[in-house]
Amino acid sequence: MSDIDWWVWLIIALVVVAVIAGLLAASRAAKRKKAEQRRRHDEKQREKAALLREDAKLTSVDIKRREAEALSGKADAEEARLAAEDLERRAEENRVEADRTRSAVDERLLEADRIDPDVQVDADKNDPDGRHSRH
Repeated sequence: MSDIDWWVWLIIALVVVAVIAGLLAASRAAKRKKAEQRRRHDEKQREKAALLREDAKLTSVDIKRREAEALSGKADAEEARLAAEDLERRAEENRVEADRTRSAVDERLLEADRIDPDVQVDADKNDPDGRHSRH
């Protein structure tokens, strides 16, 4: 060999192998650390997704409750509208019947005045209720 002894070459070779082994070990450790960080990140994301799903589920239940309340309110309003229409119809029937009865009463009073010898029919006089004067 030349000026450098074989054992120096051996030490250089061992140092190079040790440096390469150290770099490989550091690279593997960095990969493991990155994998662990990724695993923790993924777990946090799974937890966050589960919370979002639970919140969406609760919101969905609330939406269904509100929709049911809206339908119930609409049904109540429709029922009230139908009841009001029924009351209006009955009120109109009562008004028509009252008018008929009033006309019949007025006709009977006119007939009574016509046949009553004590009632004088005065065609020139205008009574406010359309009746004749009695003496």
